[in-house]
Amino acid sequence: MEFELWLYAIKQLAQNYEMSQVIFSQLTKAEQEDLRNEYESTIGGGGKKKENKTLKDYNDLISGLRNAMSITERYLEKNSIKRINERHPIDESSADEEFLKRTFLSAEKDIIRAINILSHVSKPVSAEGELKKNGNGTYSLNDTVIREGMLLEFFYMNRWETGRLCAMPGSAYGYIFLGMNDETFDVNLEGLKVRLRN
Repeated sequence: MEFELWLYAIKQLAQNYEMSQVIFSQLTKAEQEDLRNEYESTIGGGGKKKENKTLKDYNDLISGLRNAMSITERYLEKNSIKRINERHPIDESSADEEFLKRTFLSAEKDIIRAINILSHVSKPVSAEGELKKNGNGTYSLNDTVIREGMLLEFFYMNRWETGRLCAMPGSAYGYIFLGMNDETFDVNLEGLKVRLRN
């Protein structure tokens, strides 16, 4: 870019900036606040507003994926491995048929797990806080008694995890969380930050 063109562009930018300041200063306080809010929610001048927009984007992605997976869910209702076994039993002596059946079963299991995860995360958070130990050895979140088998989100190692609460006599705390991918979390429940969805 030639120096004269660059200088012209800089001067135009400075004039536009000064003019924008003059126009902004002439607006009412309410109009100025509306403009600031629009800036925060679109361009992202502030971290919190930008984070909320990103959070909404991810919620939209999850919702869209959940809707797309509902087609697969309906397909599996009609073509689960149980129904296929009833209608089309395989020849157990055929290695090819056994392989295809095993492949379908593995894929079905992974898809059902994904559907369950998406279904859970699509629900709104109904309660959040720290678990409190009751006198009878049970735990509660606010007014909700936490029971074995409940699916909870819990804050562990600086991130949210999802797991089903399971009694485990060998655990130091009497319970573990069984994660969505069959991982186990042996954590102290008392004071643990958790949230419920429904």
